Amino acid sequence: MWVSISRKLDVRRHTREIIEPASQGECPRIDNLDTLQRKLTDILQQSGKFLLVLDDVWFEPGSEREWDQLLAPMVSQQMGSKVLVTSRWDTFPGALCCEEVCPLEKMGDTQFLILFKHHAFSGPEIRNPQVRERLEDFAEEFVKRLGQSPLAAKVVGSQLKGKTNTSAWKDALTIKIDKLSEPMSALLWSYEKLDPCMKRCFLYCSLFPKGHKYAIDELVHLWMAEGLLDSYNQNKRVEDVGRDCFKEMISVSFFQPFHGRYYVMHDLIRDLAELLSKEEYFRLECDKVTQIPSTVRHLSVRVDSMKQHKQNICKLLNLRTIISIDPLIDDVSDLFNWIVRNFKRLHVLCLSSYSSSKLPECVGELKHLRYLNITETLISELPRSLCTLYHLLVLETGKVKSLLETLCNLRKLRHLIVSSKVELHQIPDVGKLNSLQQLEEFFVLNKKGYELQQLRDMSEIRGSLSVINLENVTGKHTALQSKMDQKSHLTNLHLVWSCEINMKADLNVDNLQLKILDGLMPPPQLENLSIKG
Repeated sequence: MWVSISRKLDVRRHTREIIEPASQGECPRIDNLDTLQRKLTDILQQSGKFLLVLDDVWFEPGSEREWDQLLAPMVSQQMGSKVLVTSRWDTFPGALCCEEVCPLEKMGDTQFLILFKHHAFSGPEIRNPQVRERLEDFAEEFVKRLGQSPLAAKVVGSQLKGKTNTSAWKDALTIKIDKLSEPMSALLWSYEKLDPCMKRCFLYCSLFPKGHKYAIDELVHLWMAEGLLDSYNQNKRVEDVGRDCFKEMISVSFFQPFHGRYYVMHDLIRDLAELLSKEEYFRLECDKVTQIPSTVRHLSVRVDSMKQHKQNICKLLNLRTIISIDPLIDDVSDLFNWIVRNFKRLHVLCLSSYSSSKLPECVGELKHLRYLNITETLISELPRSLCTLYHLLVLETGKVKSLLETLCNLRKLRHLIVSSKVELHQIPDVGKLNSLQQLEEFFVLNKKGYELQQLRDMSEIRGSLSVINLENVTGKHTALQSKMDQKSHLTNLHLVWSCEINMKADLNVDNLQLKILDGLMPPPQLENLSIKG
């Protein structure tokens, strides 16, 4: 189990974060600390020995009681269980009962040079021996300049990767770090080398807390909704521009792989993003906050109640983003009414709450909304007014049980992310959503709004598509109208006749189905094609 503590210990939140890797699943929506800790104790007793890593711990004066609470479920567990703590400090609260402190020694010049060269020369091989030798000489100079900071070596080396022009290396030699703990000048130098689009996207990451696990698609969708991505390249989707941007930030070591599909950002790199973005971006993480800069346009919230801070938040006249990181205790209906009254120009709203099962009708007044995420709520019903949010690009619905029949009015919608229990083929006239990127199943019905022709203009769908109930197609002409051959982003196509047809009884039926199959011309780039029925 690995949990990042960073600056502020939050017993409930960090207990949840320990439960998830311990149980290898999502932590239930429990807000009571005693219940959470009993659950964690049960999980640890069943699992036997464990290793818990508490990473980048900061010990605040007076936090001894909170540490006692967090570690209480670990006490009296099976012999051999261990808690490993990493910290920049050498003093620890008594609750940790530290058996041994192992200070990391400063890297030697040789090891530091090897680390720097590993990142600087990991690009294409430099075939010219004279150029390679000259760059090797530059590399040795960095040992004296970067203060033995491994992070600086990684970031600066990654930025120089693949660059054989000596002017770039000379420019980097202007960096001078005096202390191992202060590599900020190297990080700032690397940031200045990013292109404007990447700089905007990097600063946006300051909205998220230290230790946050970033998923590429989620972050790219937010960048897209905020208008941070350059979309002048007509041959490339805006999502692909965002993914390229993210991959480039991985390449220069601003992100690093964590587990599965997630990435993390080093605390000092996140500090840089916060330092450079404080005029427009703000994280509300403490109830003691008394003032938020009036210039803030993007706000993330990690407190129990937003309404408790409404006087400060209401002064943010240019607010475009509200992202709730942890669940709020505010009533959803009251919260939405308050948001609608004060922030009609929101572009992004990401809500997390334990209360209310219905999204209020007033959500339809947020006419500029481009991204709505209610996944981390108990909302199971959508209001009809949602279908008047004509600028919406991304909709994540979480526990919503059924979709609105008028959802096809959201003509700009690109991503509709629903529960596995909800089927997109419930939407009549789905063909009007011609920017939609995913449609895993389409059921052909003898009913208006569910004809095969609905697929005609949906040329952006990608990945896998199953077309089901093809026995309801009336002829080859109808099949041709689906323009299946123009679905150039599909990799898997499944064509399904759902009921058995007695071909011997009627050869005309046999010929008709063959003609329909002929009209469903699959696109040439398919990797898998299956025909069933």
